[in-house]
Amino acid sequence: MPSNAFLRFVNLMRAITVLPAGISLDPQEERLMLELAVHWGRGESVTVLAAMRMLAGASPSTVQRRLKTLRSKGLLMFETAAHDARVRYVVATDQGQAYFVRMGELMQQAVGRR
Repeated sequence: MPSNAFLRFVNLMRAITVLPAGISLDPQEERLMLELAVHWGRGESVTVLAAMRMLAGASPSTVQRRLKTLRSKGLLMFETAAHDARVRYVVATDQGQAYFVRMGELMQQAVGRR
């Protein structure tokens, strides 16, 4: 049986699946955002090619479509590398950063109540 804190966190996470302006994330987009957060949290830059290999069980073309969808939703952008115009990095936008901040707040809310 899951703990009460975990259930509160799950319910709070559901609240963020709909972002401001009615933007919603599907489960693969959520997983991709979380994977990117882990890499960025370690100070790593993530190329589009590396991001395409992040979701186990999803083909690279599926992940690339999700990256483009997240870009169209304003959460991500692609920046071309200064050293090689063929290399593009996945970068969080201000709205993407706000998504991570909100997720952190929700986690603190869930854990804060015992």
